[in-house]
Amino acid sequence: MVAPGGQGLWQPRGSGLLVAVVGLSVVALVVHGAIALLLLHGTVRPPVAADRPVGRPTPTATTPKPTTTPAPTSPPPSTGTPGSAAPAAAGALHLDHACLVADNPPTSAHIPSGDPFGSDLSHLGSGAELQRLYDVHSGTLEPADAAGPVRECDRRLWAIVVAATPVEVLEYVDELLVFDADVSAGTAVGEVFAQPNSTEASAHWRLSLALNNSTDLDVTFNVAHEVGHLLSLNRAEMTGQDESSCQGIFMGEGCLKDRATLATYIDDTWGDDVLDEWSTADDLTDDQQQADAFDAFYEKHHDQFVDAYAATHPVEDFAESFAMWCALGPSSPLLPDFIEGDPTDGAAKLAWFDDPSHAVGLQARARREALQAFTR
Repeated sequence: MVAPGGQGLWQPRGSGLLVAVVGLSVVALVVHGAIALLLLHGTVRPPVAADRPVGRPTPTATTPKPTTTPAPTSPPPSTGTPGSAAPAAAGALHLDHACLVADNPPTSAHIPSGDPFGSDLSHLGSGAELQRLYDVHSGTLEPADAAGPVRECDRRLWAIVVAATPVEVLEYVDELLVFDADVSAGTAVGEVFAQPNSTEASAHWRLSLALNNSTDLDVTFNVAHEVGHLLSLNRAEMTGQDESSCQGIFMGEGCLKDRATLATYIDDTWGDDVLDEWSTADDLTDDQQQADAFDAFYEKHHDQFVDAYAATHPVEDFAESFAMWCALGPSSPLLPDFIEGDPTDGAAKLAWFDDPSHAVGLQARARREALQAFTR
């Protein structure tokens, strides 16, 4: 999930289309021939269970909310975090069951006044409860919330993030916020939030994750989803042009470069007719009507998406497809059964990341082994 103040998208083929996904916090405006989208990237998905394929959860009756990852409990405190952004060995990734309990006691953590990302967590959902906030310096966590040293569960969570994120992308993460999620209240389980009111928003991100009430696989999948957003929406994908001069796709953080990763993915894997159908559903202003339209859209085109959440927006489709490609091995029993044969089907979207012409797959390939070993 991408939080308010961030991310824009593609120039729809053949039209100056107005696109808005408020439920996903995507708000698009046509500005000077460009498409401007403000995205709140988070994911609210059911837990990934070994007895249920993750590819096609039953569509919900409400518009998807941002994703969040539950916050950890308080095992023995740690004084530091992994200092290297190199991929971690498979055995180095570990979460105790104590880190994944359903609910954690409140902490004394608070977001300091003047934090560049602000203290409003409402976009995470009404049930979100702050557990800890850390600054990230040279790949290391430093407490920013006056609540004591780095907790062991948070250190281990950060090790998973480091293992999943290419070093050149990890440099864009300025903060890690850990919170408890209340999925029953529509709380997100993960989110990336670009620094608001910044001329270099796409170079500064807060990553928010929840650990509570999760499994190892849930956490890995949610981390990979947010890494997918970071890979496709960071400063290296932007031209630096402002909204008035952007002639392509303007995201809240900046103007996407020609043939940027996200634009290329959409052009390669979304047919014009499917994109038009999605846009029609997205234009609906009544929340329930829009939710029903997204459900119907997914039911009609489910073979073209890795799961129902991916069908709610092209930006979330990229992140969900990347997460499944990254967190699950090609022989995983959790992979859904896809009907293959078309460049826009679910199998082709996973295969897209294996194409050597797409740099994003090359960036992340070295990260897959450790994550997939962790979730076996």
